[in-house]
Amino acid sequence: MMMIELKNVSKTFGDIAAVRDVSFVIPEGRTTIIAGADGAGKSTIFKMLVGLVRKDSGAIFLKGENIGRDYHKITAITGYMPERFSLYQDLSVEENLNFFSDIYLVPYQKREERKQRLLEKTGMLPFKKRRAGALSGGMKQKLALSCILLSAPQFIILDEPTTGVDPLSRIEFFNTIAELKAEGKTIVISTPYLDEAEQGDYIVFLKSGRILKQDSMKLLKENFTARLFNITPDGNIYAILQQLKKNEQIKDKVYIRGKYIKYLQPESEQNLVSLIPHTYVEEEKPKLEDIYIYYERRNNP
Repeated sequence: MMMIELKNVSKTFGDIAAVRDVSFVIPEGRTTIIAGADGAGKSTIFKMLVGLVRKDSGAIFLKGENIGRDYHKITAITGYMPERFSLYQDLSVEENLNFFSDIYLVPYQKREERKQRLLEKTGMLPFKKRRAGALSGGMKQKLALSCILLSAPQFIILDEPTTGVDPLSRIEFFNTIAELKAEGKTIVISTPYLDEAEQGDYIVFLKSGRILKQDSMKLLKENFTARLFNITPDGNIYAILQQLKKNEQIKDKVYIRGKYIKYLQPESEQNLVSLIPHTYVEEEKPKLEDIYIYYERRNNP
C-alpha cells in the first residue's frame, strides 16, 4: 500500500535545478532508500515533503490524497531527522528528551514510558545523565533518533543519518531501524553509502536531481542482466585503465575497485574481457554499488 507518492516534482534554486521531474512511491510499512552522491537532490526532496521548501511543480500525495499546500497532513504523522539535527550540547540525554517532549506536546503521562522505552531500544539508558556534547557521533545519532520518535510518528524521514558515524554504530543504528519497520513504521532514508542501501526494501537512485533507476530491492537485483567480471590486471592498474578509457567500446564499462579492474558487460553486448591485459578473470555477482555504476553511466544527465 502506498504511503507517500511524488509525481513530477521539480525544484530550482536560481540557475540550479536541484530536483528535476521526480516521481516515486514510498510504500507503507517498508524502508525506502534514496541513494546518491552529495548534490543529488536527496535533502531537497525531504524538505519538500515536510514543507520546509516549496516545490516549483508537481504534486505530493498522502495515501492517495493530493496534499496541495497543506503540509500539516504529512508533518502531523512524521518524524523528520535532517542531516544536521540540532541537539542541545549542554543538556543531558534525558534533558534533551524532555525538551523535545515539550516541543512535540507529548502528554506527560506518556512521556516517561516513551523515554524509558527509547533509551532501552537504543542502548542509551546508561548514558541518560551524560551531556549530549560529550557523546560519540554514533550516540548523538541515536539520541537524535530517539528525540524524533517521542511523538510516535507513523512516517520517519532520516537524512543521511550515519554520515560520520563509526561502522559499529552504523550497524546498531540499522538494527534499530529494522525494529521500527517490524513495528509497522514507514521509513525513508537518504544515504551516499550503497552498502547501507542494501538495508532497504525499495530503492531510488538519484543523480543531479534526476532518478536513474527505482525498483524494489528484490526486483532490481533479479532483473539486472549485466555480467560483472573481476579482473587481476597484468601490469600497472592505473596505466591500464587510462588506456582502456581511450577505447570507445569499453571505456564506460570499466572501473577500479581495490586492486582489481571491474568490467560490467551488458547482456546484449559482446564480451570484451580480452581487450583488458590480465593475469586472472573471475565472474562475480554484482553488488548494489555495481548496479548503481551501470545505470549512472548509461543515464548521464
